[in-house]
Order: sequence, then structure tokens, then C-alpha cells
Amino acid sequence: MNFPIVATVISMVLGLSVTRLLTGLVTVFRIRRSSQLDWVPLAWSGILFLTQLQYWWAINQLSALRQTFRFGEFLFLVLMTLMLFLTAALLLPSRGEDEARGLRVYFEEDGRFALLSLTAFFLFGLVVNVFGFQSPIESAWAVTDIPMIVLPVLAFLSRKRNHYAAITALYLPLCALDVWISLAP
Repeated sequence: MNFPIVATVISMVLGLSVTRLLTGLVTVFRIRRSSQLDWVPLAWSGILFLTQLQYWWAINQLSALRQTFRFGEFLFLVLMTLMLFLTAALLLPSRGEDEARGLRVYFEEDGRFALLSLTAFFLFGLVVNVFGFQSPIESAWAVTDIPMIVLPVLAFLSRKRNHYAAITALYLPLCALDVWISLAP
């Protein structure tokens, strides 16, 4: 399969993912007067948006590595992209009535499941880098990717607000570091 086809399909799904995240942010903005906001899901939204943009950038750089892909590789890249869409679909409410009790309650009941699909995205990315592109596991990107896989699962499993909030606060600079490493020449 030629790279332009791969890039087009992935860009379509990724575009839907970004649209879904932005729709959720608009919903949160619209209901801000009737529902209490919470910084934790908004922080994860920022992390997701940065991840979406970084992934889009990486996909467009793939043509420098390869011009053709096997169908299984294509499916795996689409699966990664679907994980970003699922994360965007779960993280924030899409309707005002979904968030009637506040953003914190929505995140604790439903939104936190987005952290599992975010973990799956990073885990699949690790697999693609190591097995698909033969990138060494001791590379600088792995220093950030391993905790970026583990920490969202820990935040998902944590039932205490102060625990998952601390993990979220720790994840923010880690995400920035990951972007810096990924974009370094």
C-alpha cells in the first residue's frame, strides 16, 4: 500500500478525533455556568490534543522512512489512530446532559476510561517503533514512552482524587518532554 493512501486514511480518522475533542471542549464551555469545571480532564484534553498533533506530524514524516506499507502495518497504524479517537470520544462529554453533575463526576464515572485507550495508543506506538521501525528500546523516546504507558493506567485505577490529580500533574511535563524529544532533529 502506498504512503499517500496510508496517510489519507489515518488523517481522516485523526481529523475526526480532533473534531471530537474540540466538540467536547465546546460542550464544557457551554455548560460552564451550570456545571462545575475540573482541571484534571481539561489537562488530559490538552495532553490528548498535543498527542494528536504530534502523531499527525509523525505520520507525515513516515514517507521519509518508507513509501510502501503492508496491509497489516496499515491496520496497526489505523488501530493506533482509532485509540486516539476513542480517547477523544470518552474524555469529555458531548452533550450538556452528560455533564449535569459536573466535569469531575463525569470524568470519574466515564471519562477516566479514556486513559486506557490513551495507554493503548502509546503501547501500540512502542510496538511500532521497536518492531516496525527497529528503533532501539534504549532510545531517548523510550525514557518518556514507558511512563506515558504506565501512568494513565495508574490514574485510571486510582479512586482517590489526590492520587489521579498528582499523576495528571506529573504527566503534563512528561508529555512536553516527549514532544521535545520527538521533534528534536
